[in-house]
Amino acid sequence: GRLLCFRATKMEKSAMDRTIPPAIEYPRQPIDEAMGVLQSVMYGIVYLILIVFVLFPIIGGTVFPQFHELYDIFGDVNPWAYAGLGSAIAIGFSIVGAAWGIFLTGASIAGAAIRAPQIRSKNLISIIFCEAVAIYGIIIAIILNSKFKNSDSFGPMEIAQLKSACYTVLAAGVAVGMGNMACGVSVGIVGSSCALADAQNGSLFVKILVVEIFASALGIFAIIIGILQAQSAVFPA
Repeated sequence: GRLLCFRATKMEKSAMDRTIPPAIEYPRQPIDEAMGVLQSVMYGIVYLILIVFVLFPIIGGTVFPQFHELYDIFGDVNPWAYAGLGSAIAIGFSIVGAAWGIFLTGASIAGAAIRAPQIRSKNLISIIFCEAVAIYGIIIAIILNSKFKNSDSFGPMEIAQLKSACYTVLAAGVAVGMGNMACGVSVGIVGSSCALADAQNGSLFVKILVVEIFASALGIFAIIIGILQAQSAVFPA
């Protein structure tokens, strides 16, 4: 009787071992390395500001930057250049965020599906969330481009209004672009973890998917603010 009981217990354990997938290694970059790239970008922006506003004035013989001279330099730039730059930043950084998220999530899905093929279909929703970030950028870029109104008969008052509108378009593009890039990276990291967790335990998929939905909502916040800013950009008729 004890021998039969021992054999039955051993058979149950072996059956459980076959149903539980083995440990899956992370087939992607560590999260710290992915976030380190964003940290390097932010440091680069800070260094650029220090060079332009501190180093150049010191080399030129002044301790503090001549802000009115910098204003004259940037103010002489064609306002349409700022408007076009804002639209380009919106679509460009949104695509970077979407591509980055798809890279993180897709690598994890492809690696984890080798040992747990059942995760392939339902984890494609993470790819859709990342692709939606690029769609947000396209939408705001179309909205911003539709605001452009050019004319050769602008007077001084119209020129001032044109500059204000172009600067607003630039701010909207920066807000949407940076927000969507952060959203894409966040969705990619969470989606990557979701695929690996689903491969180990299928009951964790829905729980982590909720977190991914909240991460995807960050891009919606950015595009809402971008649309509100675009509405305040009134070009002269």
